[in-house]
Amino acid sequence: MIRFSRRIQDSRGAATVILLVGLLLLGGCASRARISASNEIATAMFAIRDARASGAETYALPVLQQAESLVVEARESSGADAERLAERALANALLANTIAQRESARKQLADAQRMDREAEALKERTTQAVEERLQ
Repeated sequence: MIRFSRRIQDSRGAATVILLVGLLLLGGCASRARISASNEIATAMFAIRDARASGAETYALPVLQQAESLVVEARESSGADAERLAERALANALLANTIAQRESARKQLADAQRMDREAEALKERTTQAVEERLQ
């Protein structure tokens, strides 16, 4: 009887050890998931900052606002949901940045073309003025 109860105690002890190891492993995975989600959120926040600097508030405000909303949702979520939301926020922030850069480049191109036309018109007026004086 003593041997049987000792085996039960040993089994319980082994089960307890296995349970504790399992919980530690799960806790480690959960910690890694939290760290991963935190990293994704931080990356999305930096991308939002870069998008703002590129003019996304002017050229891509709805996409930028969506990215910001997703970051808020990610902060309020946990685990895989938080990571997924942060990844979507990052994608929207990068899209807003790209749109802003594209629109800014288009504006610069339009300005350069306008200046080119003005320079050409000035050249023509100058040429005409010189020709009139020479006659």
